[in-house]
Amino acid sequence: MPPYERLLGDAMRGSSELFAREDLVEAQWRAVEPILGNVTPLFDYEPASWGPDQARALIANDGPWIDPQVEEKNRTSMVSNNG
Repeated sequence: MPPYERLLGDAMRGSSELFAREDLVEAQWRAVEPILGNVTPLFDYEPASWGPDQARALIANDGPWIDPQVEEKNRTSMVSNNG
């Protein structure tokens, strides 16, 4: 029996084996809903760079981020390997 056929058949027979109780569903939504509204913004940055300038704010209280130096030869191979 295909899944939807079974699901509809169980619903028509009153079998609740495949269905969650309403109070459980409501509790799950209470846990998930705050997360759905708290979306982290996306920031564009150049390929082979150390990320967007906004990322520096993540460690602002612990000191400045210093970009590691990459040899030009390695940087060229990084860019060509990534696309």
